[in-house]
Amino acid sequence: MAHRLSRSLRDAGRTPSAFSGVYEAKAREILVFFVRRTFDVELARDLTAETFAQAFEHRRSFRGRTDAEASAWLYTIAARQLSRYVRKGVVRRKAVERLGIELPAVSCDEQQRIVELAGLADLRGAVAEAFRALPAEQREALRLRVVEEHSYADVAADLGVSEQTARARVSRGLRRIADLIDAPKTLEAGA
Repeated sequence: MAHRLSRSLRDAGRTPSAFSGVYEAKAREILVFFVRRTFDVELARDLTAETFAQAFEHRRSFRGRTDAEASAWLYTIAARQLSRYVRKGVVRRKAVERLGIELPAVSCDEQQRIVELAGLADLRGAVAEAFRALPAEQREALRLRVVEEHSYADVAADLGVSEQTARARVSRGLRRIADLIDAPKTLEAGA
């Protein structure tokens, strides 16, 4: 059925139960989106739930006609949730810890299933391979900044370069890793 997702989303504005079609169509994909960005199954589940809660709350604002537009609308909400978490998440988690609130845990089987669904084992391997393929100066800058979590000033000092150069090496390295990871997908799509 053409444009099933966008139709479900538009119909949900009048008939809230139609939103279940949106959830069924995209929940797994959105969950994988978050797992691949946070590497935290519990957090990914929370962000997925919040994304769909926001989408449901604002379903009447969707104006698209195609499934691609509906998908983009949902991913925009998901990206905002991730951004909001990054900005405010640390504060919230500290408050939860301070109050002694325990969030329900994901079982080992559920966690393993979500990790498999997101393809994290393959992704880790691809990242490691792409990291090894980087030029030495980018690899070292990334190791210091991302793996060892040094400040850019410390990375620059350790490498004997300016902070601007250290930032550029990290940026280029991250961009190159992303390109190398995405390259097989691009080749498969073209085949």
